[in-house]
Order: sequence, then structure tokens, then C-alpha cells
Amino acid sequence: MKNVLFATTATAALLAGGVASAQGIALFGDARLGLGYNINNEGGILLEEQDDGTLDTPDDLRAISRVRFGVNMTGETDSGITFGATIRADNSQGGQGGQNGQTAGSVFVSGSWGTLTYGDTNAADEQWVGDVPGDYSLTGLGDLDETRFISNGGDFGSDGGSTFASNPFARPTVRYDFDIMGFGMSLSSNRDLTDIGVGAGYAADFGGGSWSAGIGYYDFDNFTTTNPTGTFDLCEGIIDPTTGECSGNIVTVVGTPLSVEVPGGEQWSAGVKATYDAFGFGITYSSFDATSDTLGDFEADNLLIGGSFGWDAWSFGLVYGNIISASGNLEELDGDDSWELSAAYDLGGGAQVMGGVRWSYEIPELGSEEGDADQAFIGDFGISMAF
Repeated sequence: MKNVLFATTATAALLAGGVASAQGIALFGDARLGLGYNINNEGGILLEEQDDGTLDTPDDLRAISRVRFGVNMTGETDSGITFGATIRADNSQGGQGGQNGQTAGSVFVSGSWGTLTYGDTNAADEQWVGDVPGDYSLTGLGDLDETRFISNGGDFGSDGGSTFASNPFARPTVRYDFDIMGFGMSLSSNRDLTDIGVGAGYAADFGGGSWSAGIGYYDFDNFTTTNPTGTFDLCEGIIDPTTGECSGNIVTVVGTPLSVEVPGGEQWSAGVKATYDAFGFGITYSSFDATSDTLGDFEADNLLIGGSFGWDAWSFGLVYGNIISASGNLEELDGDDSWELSAAYDLGGGAQVMGGVRWSYEIPELGSEEGDADQAFIGDFGISMAF
């Protein structure tokens, strides 16, 4: 990545009170162009409801392109405390904060005591468990390689990317990190300081390669989401905690309700990753459990496996995701899985030819009144550019 560095002037130093040095601003950017099959312009999966509420048709081949740029800002105090921030230009409005807090970009301060980060950043569990390798697609194809962390907005329970618990106040995340000699731990919370995230891990070089392992726990309070997707069976009464039976009418909510109360719950996660020579491997597991007297149970266990192989300028990846168990309101997701196969060729200078295909069972068949899941195929191909 090529960076353009702008040194601060003496006037800027005076405006900062003369207490900082070694400050700088580095620009970064990326772009892409190519073709997409059954994906929208933002790189998400078609055949399902998108964030804008539209529904596209299958067998759709279209041109796709994008350009983005942002800025990294860094500085250091006279006492050796480093600080900085990062933001993309297209997310600048979310970086301003306002009444709802910072929803894009991040700000940090760091010293011998650790690092404190605010903003659109990983929570403690995601920081150490992470994702898996193996995604070399042009657009991400729904980001199958990403573990579904509740702390990252509620994108769990669907390998197709459906969000049933998108917390509008998850950001800014507040996270503290400390690590020493390969060991590390993190603590985090959400904007309203109602959730608790804990993560820990260890990384080391072994046998000619490198590996890391991490565990995470996230306890979250109930919240109201204004843009969930999927189908919910709502109990208009009280659910017997012993039998699970509803004392009132059961109302099925389909599509995008205006407002849904999401119950508080917890999520456990663990992950292992390793890199040896040209091979990379990763596996993550997460277990989600939330219960409400009115909404019932939301329970699901998700497994994610990814691998990569590099040869000369070539890179190849394979990712597999499986909801190994699901019950309660997520029962229809039980056993759903997805595959992704992708590859990239490095052209040098920050440019790569990239492409991938993905098969998913998490998308309802178009025209199906029952909403039965059917296999869907998506793909992309083109050139990715990093500046």
C-alpha cells in the first residue's frame, strides 16, 4: 500500500498546545472493477432482502465497480503515549459521533499500560477469536469467512448474512487491550455500557510456522432493533419457561418489522488459526443463546472452517460455514451451510485479479409461498486495486 505522508507544521503544533510530536497523516484507498453474478452493487448477496429493502431477481449478470479512500492519523505525546484515528471518506458522517455516538472510524490511545480504542472496532471476543482465511473473492460474496459475532451488530444465525439482531447502539465499541510475550486479553463494552465482552488469546511461532488461539465471551442486554430481517413467531402472552408453551396467540412476523425487541443473552466463541509455508488454516466456533418471555428462545451454534494456499503469484481459498444446531425462533436454520471457492493472482503494484463462487442454502426460493430454503449460486470476477 502506497501512503502519502503530510508532516504537521509548526502552526499545527502550536494549536495542539505544543505537547505532541511525530504527528502525521497517511492516505489510503482501494478500488475494484469487474462482473458480479447474483450480487448487488455493494457486494452483498442477491435473492434476499437487502439493506435498502429491495429484492433483486436471480440469473443477474452485471458490471460492478467501487472506489474508496480514507485517512490514518497518528501522533505521540512528549511522554511517549501514542494516539491516532482512522476514517474512510464515505463514512465521515458516522465518524462525527453526534447523539448516537461514533458509528464509523476509530480513535485510540496507547502506552505501556495497554491500548484503549473507541469507535467502529472489534469487541473483545472478536478481537481474539477473529475470522478464518480463504476469501479471495472480489466483493466478499457476503463475507462467509467472517464469524457471526453479536458484538459486531448481531449478524449471527444465518450464513447468508441475514441480521435478526442489528443493534443500532452497538457502536461506538469501547475496547481495552493488553498483551505481553504472545499472551493477550481484551475487555469491551457497547455505547451504553450495558454489554460486557471478554477475550483472550496466545500467538507464537512453532515448527517453521505461526499459529494463534483465542476465546471470547459476550454478554449483552436487550435492545430494540428497527431493521431486522427474517421470520419471527411472537407470543402475545407469557411463555411457560418449563414447557415453552405460549399462553396467548402466536403471531408470525414476516419480512422487515418496524421494531422488534431482541432479548438479552450471551455468546461464547473460540478460534484457532495457523500459517505454515504456503498454507493457511483457521476454524472458529460460536454459540449464541438468548431468551425472552415474549419472543421465546434464540439458540444457534455456528462452525466456520477456512483454508488458503499460495503458489508463486497465485492464492487459492476455500471456506465452509455450517449452523450445526439451531432451536427456538432460529430452528429453521438448523443444518444450513455454505461453501465458497475463490482465487487471486497478484499483478504487482497493489493490483490483483480476484474472483470467487459461493453456494448457499440460506436464501428462500423466489416465488415460494412456504419460504423454503433453496440452494443459491453467486459469483464475482475482476481486478482489485490497493493504493
